[in-house]
Amino acid sequence: MILMQSFNVHYFDGKSSSPKNVTLELHDNFIHITKLNLSYEFRDIKIRAKLKNTPQTVSFADGSYCELEASDFFSLPNSREDKFILKIESKIKYAFMSFIVLVLFVAFYLTYGSAMLANILSPQIPKNIVENISKQTLEFLDEHYMSESKLDKKRQDAIQKQFDKFLNENSDFKLHFRASEFFGANAFALPNGDIVLFDDLIELEEDAEFRGIIGILAHEKGHVVYMHGLKLLIKSSVSSALIGYLLGDFSGLVTAFSTALIDAKYSRENENAADSYAIESMKHNNISTKYVTNMFTAIVKNNDLQDKTDYKTREYSILDSHPLIFERIEKFRKNGE
Repeated sequence: MILMQSFNVHYFDGKSSSPKNVTLELHDNFIHITKLNLSYEFRDIKIRAKLKNTPQTVSFADGSYCELEASDFFSLPNSREDKFILKIESKIKYAFMSFIVLVLFVAFYLTYGSAMLANILSPQIPKNIVENISKQTLEFLDEHYMSESKLDKKRQDAIQKQFDKFLNENSDFKLHFRASEFFGANAFALPNGDIVLFDDLIELEEDAEFRGIIGILAHEKGHVVYMHGLKLLIKSSVSSALIGYLLGDFSGLVTAFSTALIDAKYSRENENAADSYAIESMKHNNISTKYVTNMFTAIVKNNDLQDKTDYKTREYSILDSHPLIFERIEKFRKNGE
């Protein structure tokens, strides 16, 4: 038993806020607390890294801990890591450089890095996980925001028949009819290919063959094909995890994971890609894109008439993520000529 160092410390038993002034003795393979006759093996010790002139603490497995004097530095025998950390943190320029690097990393990640990661990870996620996420999201929406469709069965069957014809026996997509005051005249797709179509949107369709509805469903199908929903979920969740790690608050991660698909605000690039997919799909099926132009125009007019306000101010609208909606209308109009 070799005594290597000793320190005057304040001992806290983890039960009382009153400290005891004792001596901490560092031996070759254990620590001894004098006056209290306590000993701890190295494996039961956790040392907090020293930050410049702040007191260092040594914690023990039983919940107690010691606080050293501000001028003292404690490390276990042959521990290079603690000395290296002390050197870095005691140098202001090193600390500042570390902070700058951290800020640049976070800025890069939240702007480009998260998108790059989403592009890499989305194709790797197993199908059963995608199915499970989509199923739970649909159940959550059914419980909180949606109800059974009030559309008559005959009309539902007619839309389903047109959609099946459009899909050409592609069974990867499933259509769900719902009613919702929150979503209004809308439609959205989940990552597994489930597409939800709302009554209020169908009521705006004037074409007997529902070709405007088919165009909007083609747009939602494009989001699924390009994995936009899945990428949005990954970006939202991982970004929240990073922020939670830095700030110590993970509530954002829980919120992002459950609501990213509910409040899906796709980027202009993603919306443009989904529009292009819809246009090509409609051309392939000999359907004029003018029917989508008519639907978009009807939605804008409906929002104005129904809420006495501009469509951009609605709580949730099919146009929410499309600040340049009239450019999109023009895009479908030109392709329908």
